[in-house]
Amino acid sequence: MAKKNTTPEKELTSEQKIVNKLSSFVTKNRLLLIIIAAVIVVGIVAAVVIVNASLNAKIKAQEKVAKLEDRYNIVMASEEQNWDELINELKPLIDGSSYASVKAAYLLGLVYYEKGDYANAQSSFMQTYNLNKNIYLAPTALSCAAACASDSGDTATALSLYNQIYNDYPDSGVAPRALFNVAMIYLEQGNTQLAQATFAQVADYYPNSEYGKLAANQANML
Repeated sequence: MAKKNTTPEKELTSEQKIVNKLSSFVTKNRLLLIIIAAVIVVGIVAAVVIVNASLNAKIKAQEKVAKLEDRYNIVMASEEQNWDELINELKPLIDGSSYASVKAAYLLGLVYYEKGDYANAQSSFMQTYNLNKNIYLAPTALSCAAACASDSGDTATALSLYNQIYNDYPDSGVAPRALFNVAMIYLEQGNTQLAQATFAQVADYYPNSEYGKLAANQANML
């Protein structure tokens, strides 16, 4: 009579035990897992749709602002300048920090400036700056706001804004002119010593700029 094999079966490895447990879990919860997977897929599809809709909205807004900019140039070139319609179309586009919104606020400032409405122009340029302080239009908008303040006789605000451009955006294209204007304001106020020092600063910091060269001449004349 053959002797029975009494050797115990080899124990399952940890990996095999985990696989068996997972298989058992999947079998018992198949319906739940299918529902969860379906929810995830629906969520992904919804996210893609939302992202695409947002991108399309931004593209359309940018296209509209570009057309309004063309309109602005056309009105500027015309003999009879009627800005009201353009103002009404620009205002609804100013919403958030997107490029289209910031550019619309900037264009609105230009429109008000051409109308001679310096208060609203300055407000629109400051709104441009506050909507997005990192966009390339930010220092330009500050410069325009300073010009509006100056044209309105508010020299103190103009001086503050020009100094802000130099302090916050020293490498921007408008910084040399801003610092030059600071010197000109000091000169107009009769502060010759401070004006000369500021002209020298413009010439020293921006030697290759046209304002740097003008400033050098002004400093030598004082």
